[in-house]
Amino acid sequence: MASVLPKQLLQVGPMTILAHTITRMLQVRSVRHLVIPVSDDLAGHVADIAWKCIESAGKTDEVDLKMTAGGRERMHSVGNGLYDLAQTDAELVMVHDAVRPCFPLASVNEALQLANTKGAAILAVPARDTVKLIDDSGQITSTPDRNRVWLAQTPQVFRIKLLIDAYQKAEKSGYIATDDASLAEYAGYPVHVVNGSHENIKLTYPPDLIFIENWLKENG
Repeated sequence: MASVLPKQLLQVGPMTILAHTITRMLQVRSVRHLVIPVSDDLAGHVADIAWKCIESAGKTDEVDLKMTAGGRERMHSVGNGLYDLAQTDAELVMVHDAVRPCFPLASVNEALQLANTKGAAILAVPARDTVKLIDDSGQITSTPDRNRVWLAQTPQVFRIKLLIDAYQKAEKSGYIATDDASLAEYAGYPVHVVNGSHENIKLTYPPDLIFIENWLKENG
């Protein structure tokens, strides 16, 4: 993003990206616990942002907030949050990127229902472009059937015991994954896909900020 600030803390209108994401997450009626992995130097600031979102949503008596330590890799951060959540009465865990404020609520509710019955479900979208696999030299090695290629998004929803088992197996073997569905797959669990939205982008490049700002304006 070529930004001095962490991209989660960039402003869109009167709020940070993080605040927009939390505010939308609180619209999911079944959310009861909010656990945020964060570095020590930002923990107080992030907690203040999150608590203001909870207050604005009128959910101070419904949603618990907890900061937990960030880790070296994404999965280490999520793992810390997961083990904290395991100390609560939660049966499902919904893992979400803080820089995805444009996720479709209907798809999230569908994923929650599917994970509750099947164990694991994620939002994803069909690939629009032809996908190429390449080797270390940059030469194409194969072209997967595009009809079978889906792009993973978040939220990703799991029965909490299932995801803890997946994390423990990955920790024992040293396996590193870039998303939680990969960990569940690695542990041998089936993961189901719910059609998400191509608008559910992850803030990565400067033009993404313009799209997100326009999307938030159009969606209140």
